[in-house]
Amino acid sequence: MLYGCNAPYSLNKFKNVLSLSKLQAPTSHYNPLYSTKYGEFEDFCNKYFTLQDNKYMAFFMCGKKHRSELRFKNDWSVSDASPHIIEAKVKLFPLNEKREFTFLQIHADSTLKDKPVIDKPLLRIVWYKELHGLRNHIWAVIRTCDDPNVMCYEKIDLGEKPKSFFDVKVEVKNSKLKIWVDGQLKVDKDVSYWNKYLNYFKAGVYLQDEGCAKVLFDKLEVKE
Repeated sequence: MLYGCNAPYSLNKFKNVLSLSKLQAPTSHYNPLYSTKYGEFEDFCNKYFTLQDNKYMAFFMCGKKHRSELRFKNDWSVSDASPHIIEAKVKLFPLNEKREFTFLQIHADSTLKDKPVIDKPLLRIVWYKELHGLRNHIWAVIRTCDDPNVMCYEKIDLGEKPKSFFDVKVEVKNSKLKIWVDGQLKVDKDVSYWNKYLNYFKAGVYLQDEGCAKVLFDKLEVKE
């Protein structure tokens, strides 16, 4: 624990999600200074992960391909009949990030030995500085094939980045991916091409370019 920081686990509203996850920072490899193992968040905070204003779970990171992210423990298939859901009330601070950063993901599990694997995310929800002539928008970046050697992505505009907190809900059920932003359904897509993979949720900040970014969560809930 870093002296002077506050642990997000101290708030009841974050205890459930933290009990289901681990923190990856500043890379995906375990770093005892900045990472945690699953569920080990009591009294844990540092410069990349802290409680801000005694209200918000804050993730901060600088540097290309660096991240401060929760990786949720349970794997699941998009074909499952029961819904898998991640919901957030979130505020984004691009700071001086040059191009884009990710704050929510569905990632395929690439560590399994008895299942098909692909080291790719099915979904990233991303802030882009500029894309397709639109500045400061939120986008859903969805992989549209399961060939790791092919660049196959659909990018769906979710709207201009709000100045304050906004709600995001992602649901996967019966091979359908749905995304709501502030209660409006923005994505309703068949993802049955992804059925053979097992997946997990991620939440936090992951930079795709140089610079820094911060994300605040007022709410973060998962149903895996």
